[in-house]
Amino acid sequence: MINTSITSKTRNELLIRKQQIKLTRSGFDLLDKKRQALLQELLHLQDEVVELAVALQNLTSQSRRSLAKAEALVGKFGVNSAAMGKKHEVVLDFEDSQIMGVHIPRIQPYTAQREFYDRDICIIGTSPVIDESAKSFEKNIEGIIKLADGEIHLSSLMKEITKTTRRLKALEHIIIPNLLKEYAYIKMALEERERSEHFSLKLAKKLINQKNNRKKSRHVQEIF
Repeated sequence: MINTSITSKTRNELLIRKQQIKLTRSGFDLLDKKRQALLQELLHLQDEVVELAVALQNLTSQSRRSLAKAEALVGKFGVNSAAMGKKHEVVLDFEDSQIMGVHIPRIQPYTAQREFYDRDICIIGTSPVIDESAKSFEKNIEGIIKLADGEIHLSSLMKEITKTTRRLKALEHIIIPNLLKEYAYIKMALEERERSEHFSLKLAKKLINQKNNRKKSRHVQEIF
């Protein structure tokens, strides 16, 4: 809808609307290119996240098998005794990355694997299968962290794509059409004003000519 009461019907306003339409369309094109780039990144990232999820599933299965093997060879008591060793606290650091101007938090690469002596395993649980099981679960932790980083990345891209799509729809269906309507309205009003002024000039010219003709006619009559 056009608010005719506040729309100034001048040539300057017409030029302003024309410039606004040009800039808005340029912004639309830039946003559309941004969305296309983000969609390509999203499709590529989806494949990576699926691969990470499959890899984590394999690591989890391997960890469970190594734990079952350790319990079978050492016994649950030996495994529990080994688990009483030094606890491994996982501390993650984040860094900021950018894609097409979008800020995305990323988890910095993290190594969860430790040497045997860093685990501080009790003497009673020094079987190689315990060490094998510990390494397997540490790899599992790394897999969880990598998958979490990929999912955070994926979620951030999806949110930005949704936001960009909303902006594009607003530009395409609301802002640009309204500017075009206002431009057409102002142009029509100016053309109507020009026609009215042209008609008024013609009428004034006609009246002036008639007046001049009457004067000439009276002047001729006075002569004769």
